[in-house]
Amino acid sequence: MNRRKSLKNLGDWIGAGGHSFEGSLLENEGDPAVEIRTLDVDQLVGGRYQPRQWIDENYLTELEQSIRQFGVIEPLVVRPLVDGRYEILAGHMRWRAAQQAGLNQVPVVAREVDDRTAAAIALVENLLRRDLNPIEEGRALRRLREEFELTQEQLAELLSVSQTAISRTLGLLNLDPTVQAHIEEGRLQAGHGKTLLGLSPESQIRLAEQAVAQDWSVRELEQRRAALADHQSPAPAPSPRDPNLARLEERLREWLAAPVRLRYDAHRGCGRIEIGFDSLDECDGILERLGIREAGNLP
Repeated sequence: MNRRKSLKNLGDWIGAGGHSFEGSLLENEGDPAVEIRTLDVDQLVGGRYQPRQWIDENYLTELEQSIRQFGVIEPLVVRPLVDGRYEILAGHMRWRAAQQAGLNQVPVVAREVDDRTAAAIALVENLLRRDLNPIEEGRALRRLREEFELTQEQLAELLSVSQTAISRTLGLLNLDPTVQAHIEEGRLQAGHGKTLLGLSPESQIRLAEQAVAQDWSVRELEQRRAALADHQSPAPAPSPRDPNLARLEERLREWLAAPVRLRYDAHRGCGRIEIGFDSLDECDGILERLGIREAGNLP
């Protein structure tokens, strides 16, 4: 395969691997050539390209209740394995829910497909249906990119999304695993994760835990991060002082017996002299040495 070739859609991508695709891998209604059969649930195994890693137990329970009432309405898509079992390409949640509902068999459509097509079906079933959390999406995209040697540009064309969206989703995988878990389990949104990128793992975890505990919006987290950045920014290095000013300061300190600071703005050509004192008596002594007034005459 020419890796530089533009991939316009899933059909082109599968076809580039030597298989045809006419949009019917998941659809079987009205197609007499598609045979729906039943298989024991124990004959099925999870898909190699199944991107889902976190299970929404509430959704699984709802699906189980639906299956108890109506059965498995949409067949699973599977492919045969050499050991006689079948790998699930689409319908992993239906399989899990059917097991919980106590079903012994489920309807399936068996396909003879290669890994490229299996990965595409997993995408159709999950990613393109927006049925994954952002971390699972990132892992699915990364696996496609690495295993099939696709560029981000090709991934964007394949899925009909922008390269920015691809980059943003993949970027979430650079977060600390603790923060990824918060996003994966729905406690934080992808926007929270994007805001935390670039921070140290310790800062990511600390802000993420606060965001979860206090239910911060993405905007609130952005403000907290900005405040943290301002607080952690190193102070600007002081400009080297004019040695003549330093010598004059020292002479004034000796003469007045008091702390003296000369502040001079070279750009503006002006400045000021600051003389410190700790009591009125010290101030009286400084004024006397300056010849401004007699000692002891302060109001």
